[in-house]
Amino acid sequence: MNKLQTYLCRTLLVIFILLVGNKLTAQTAQATRVLFVLDASRSMLQTWERESKMSAARAVVNGIADSLNNMANVQMAVRVYGHQSPQPLNDCEDSKLEIAFRNKNAAAIKTRIENIRPQGVTPIAYSIEQTLTDFGDDAKNYRNILILVSDGFESCGLNPCEVVQRLKNMGVVTKSYVIGLGIDATQYSEFSCMGEFINIENEKGTELVVNSTIAKLFNSVFIRVDLLDENSKPEETDMLMTFYDADTKMPKFNYYHTINPKGNPDTLTLDPSLTYDMQVHTTPEIIKKDVSLNAGKFNIITQPSPQGFLTVEVRGEAFKGKINCIIKKDKNIVTAQVSDVSQKLLIGLYNIEVLTIPVITVDNVLVEQDKTTTIEIAAPGYVSFNKNEPIAGGIYEYRDNKVVEIYELGEVNLKETLAIQPGKYKVIYRYISKKDMDATKEIDFEVISGTSLMVRL
Repeated sequence: MNKLQTYLCRTLLVIFILLVGNKLTAQTAQATRVLFVLDASRSMLQTWERESKMSAARAVVNGIADSLNNMANVQMAVRVYGHQSPQPLNDCEDSKLEIAFRNKNAAAIKTRIENIRPQGVTPIAYSIEQTLTDFGDDAKNYRNILILVSDGFESCGLNPCEVVQRLKNMGVVTKSYVIGLGIDATQYSEFSCMGEFINIENEKGTELVVNSTIAKLFNSVFIRVDLLDENSKPEETDMLMTFYDADTKMPKFNYYHTINPKGNPDTLTLDPSLTYDMQVHTTPEIIKKDVSLNAGKFNIITQPSPQGFLTVEVRGEAFKGKINCIIKKDKNIVTAQVSDVSQKLLIGLYNIEVLTIPVITVDNVLVEQDKTTTIEIAAPGYVSFNKNEPIAGGIYEYRDNKVVEIYELGEVNLKETLAIQPGKYKVIYRYISKKDMDATKEIDFEVISGTSLMVRL
């Protein structure tokens, strides 16, 4: 193996050891499968430096396969395209799984690809689409890594980027890499959309890639999430954090935030190969997008999350029930709670709807850091409405010189008992049996907190 081949092997070896061998990731128990998609189109016969591109590609795959061969939790497979039909036939389905997934199959991989002879076109999208079958029905049980080794572009009119994204959205592919062999810089975008793109241009460029990747490999990938209070101190805790793959939007890890015995946010470990969207399950929730991790450093993710408490209390010991409340912020409902139970909220202004009869609305309620804001309402009184026969009617009150309905009485039930807030009200109704509007009746009544009243209709 020449010097260029050695560099190529080192580059890809470091990447995949980082992916499958790092014991600091949160998914070490999950088996990893590495599927090589190898370009064997006619252009791979071209001389690159002192050898053909195909020889360099073989060296890349062989080096990785040898290094991963003894890892018990790793399976490898190889799909090749462009090797079964000559280029003039333009065979856009020239793609075949040459080596299926198995453990410790490096020898079989090396033997098979040594006998591959480039001759055809470049059906990249079709080949990637066929990997859905390669990964199989149990794909989601594995951490699936797709690596394309190629020197050229799609030649069959399809869009490889769309196919890769679809497989990621389906949860089939966890991470994808594209290893370019001497790709022109003006065409990088056509490869980078398929995954993390690494272009190996020459011996010098390869060495730079190797050095930067080794720096990632030999540093611990520890993560600390600082949930900051109003004073920018990392003292907020005891809430769930969900980390999503920012590319596929699929949830990857859940951690309940905690403060360790030393009084600092506890550390956790994440897969550094992904970019994350972090959801902090506060009320309302917080989303921090595009969190990238530096595997060469201790990562600290900061997120302001200052919180306080809100309680709706009902005055009067005689009332033992619970009243539902709706909490809104900027006209959006953020949560519901019941009376006499404290609710933890991000600091700020909220509008509260207490679902009494009538509904009580309290606007611009300020929730402050580590304080409990208390909203007090009067205990209701109980009013029983006894009807001689079915009615059409409701309970009304005068509000700003308007008649406002606060509750519609049922037509069928001849007795209804309601908890109503203290105040003066009016029942306006008509017996269903009466078919003229002059039969409308009105009864005034007053509700006193904690007392009971009967209204005969």
